[in-house]
Amino acid sequence: MKIQKIFALVFVSTLLFSCNFFTDNSPNRVFELIGLNANKIPQSFERVFKEYYQQKQNGSLQALADDQKTMRSSNCVDAVNFYYGNTFKEDIKKINALSKTDETEPIIKAGIELFEYAQEVQTNDFPKIAKMIDDGKSEEEINLAAKQLDDTKGIELDKKYKKVMDLLLPYADKHGVEYKRF
Repeated sequence: MKIQKIFALVFVSTLLFSCNFFTDNSPNRVFELIGLNANKIPQSFERVFKEYYQQKQNGSLQALADDQKTMRSSNCVDAVNFYYGNTFKEDIKKINALSKTDETEPIIKAGIELFEYAQEVQTNDFPKIAKMIDDGKSEEEINLAAKQLDDTKGIELDKKYKKVMDLLLPYADKHGVEYKRF
């Protein structure tokens, strides 16, 4: 009797784990992690840095205080690092944790490429323009630097985003995932 219970427990456990009952790898989850989180990527770096420039002029830049609970006044580099420094790290981990099938593997791969590239831009390029703001560079110089970022890495991000959507939207349609285009 005891052996039968152990066998039944092992069988049920194997069934549950093999069917991924403890993880959500549904088409909705794939769409959520990749498609919806892609909306966090700024469409215009110029707009981002115009806002930061204005916040610097108004003295309203903020970053997380040392107590990790409240906000404090900050310079632009600290604010950019706070808001953009780790934007996609958790998303990348979650996307990497998705179970890959023949159908989802190209979507997941394209999503990882998109988010890693966006993270690289936000980690390496954003602080450089933020430093220009902190150093008192003119609004024209800052706008030019942001425009150059849009015209180079922004274009590459757009290509990666399009690749993701070209793979993800047909997948979502096929599996009945509801979404709206704007």
